[in-house]
Amino acid sequence: MPLVSDPKSKPLPHSNSRSIGIWMSVEGRRPIQPVRVLVSNEALSQLDPTNVRDLYAALEIFDRFRSLVETAASRKFDSHGFDAEKYEGMPTVRLTTDDLT
Repeated sequence: MPLVSDPKSKPLPHSNSRSIGIWMSVEGRRPIQPVRVLVSNEALSQLDPTNVRDLYAALEIFDRFRSLVETAASRKFDSHGFDAEKYEGMPTVRLTTDDLT
């Protein structure tokens, strides 16, 4: 089953993992199964290499490419499932540069 977007989920920085995170959910799962999607700042910087590599730039790039990030997260979830590590006890999908190309 694919992941579905939560348009109300605001992207938030995760400084310890150098990533930006949002919430998505598993389509059709009842009760709703939230999934934390974390996309690395490095992966985001590859989407726009001309942009400065700082937190503000990572958030701005995420906003511009949110649809692509969510599609990549759903594709990775469909092929690999959840990551072994959890975020605050919740399942995660972590995206790197390879996942966005």
